[in-house]
Amino acid sequence: MQRQQALQGACDALRRSYERGWISTRDGNVSVLLPGQGLWISPSGVRKQALQPEDFIPVAAASAATLAAPRRQPSGELDLHRYIHAGMPAPGCVLHVHATHVVAALFAGIRLRELALQFPEVARYTRVGPDVPALAATSAELAEATRQAFYAGPALAPHIVGLAQHGVVAVGRDAQEAFEHVERLNHICEIALLAGARALVVPGLATAATGAAEEELHG
Repeated sequence: MQRQQALQGACDALRRSYERGWISTRDGNVSVLLPGQGLWISPSGVRKQALQPEDFIPVAAASAATLAAPRRQPSGELDLHRYIHAGMPAPGCVLHVHATHVVAALFAGIRLRELALQFPEVARYTRVGPDVPALAATSAELAEATRQAFYAGPALAPHIVGLAQHGVVAVGRDAQEAFEHVERLNHICEIALLAGARALVVPGLATAATGAAEEELHG
């Protein structure tokens, strides 16, 4: 994928997130790792709904260095993005937004992975990982806990994890795919909240449908 096309897709993902109320003006961040072209990340503190491809900052994929003198600072979640890209099987996109219904579901005590397994058509396309506990934004602790949520388990790495009192981190081959994982999870969280669900799911009470969905998830 050409750099301009990939970065425009990342801009579109943040714009659409803003339009859906998943981020406010200067929230959220996105990065794209391009074969032979390095890691490109959104800058800190800019209006994300107006982000342009030329605003992205090239950074070294595995160190604190930037590859050019930027006009702005890279996102404060840079370490988180680096950790997640390092574990991905191929170059792609990492998207971090504050999807409203996901954050509300976490506040309500809903465990996202267990919830997703009750919706087989969601679990078929989107693997949801373990929830990350509430940790300070931009902290090394948050970056490490998110890395562990994606890669510490024996199963296939998830496409998305929830961050308590914060938001989600999603991955994809491109920004559109990452956005779709957020969209699916946010949708079922909205359904669960409208149904008055709390503290899903009690261990040991998985249904046959849940079991079938989990088998497909790890198949």
